[in-house]
Amino acid sequence: MNGLSEPYTTQDSLAGVRGGIDRCLELTADPDGLGVRAPAISAWSVRDHVEHLLLSDRKLLGWVVEALATPNPETREDSPNEIGRTLLARGSIPRGRGPAPDFTLPAGLESGDLRAGFVALSGLAADLAPTLPELDACRLTLPHHVLGHFTPAEWLRFLHLHHRHHDAIIHDILVTGPLATPNA
Repeated sequence: MNGLSEPYTTQDSLAGVRGGIDRCLELTADPDGLGVRAPAISAWSVRDHVEHLLLSDRKLLGWVVEALATPNPETREDSPNEIGRTLLARGSIPRGRGPAPDFTLPAGLESGDLRAGFVALSGLAADLAPTLPELDACRLTLPHHVLGHFTPAEWLRFLHLHHRHHDAIIHDILVTGPLATPNA
């Protein structure tokens, strides 16, 4: 999924989201590891990245489920913009200071709350597996605050890439000579 020409499927995207959720569950099993920081890599701790993923996944997977229960229009309502299309095709989100929507900003959830959230998301993602044909056919869209409008299948692709993006940052934080945050 690194090249522009490499195809991807909704099944690949859902598998990637489920794998990302599983990695977050592993991270929540280590409360001390969640408090690790590496300011040279990110202003956020491991916990902050995990919480951001939880909040994003919860909102967007919930919308995907709602979209499947909504009558499907014959044509899509709107499309990703050029940056959104490029990101989905490229298969990665570049590092930098991208603006995170307010609803995805970490607020300091405890490790148990993070874990419970990802357990619920794991079940929700598993329930989507039998709906792949409907996901591919759905033309409803929900706007991304920067990248334009995505269908449910495109949102799954984005969430997969979003997990990979934060997984790489978390890996670098943990490898860089971490500083534990007291009482994290």
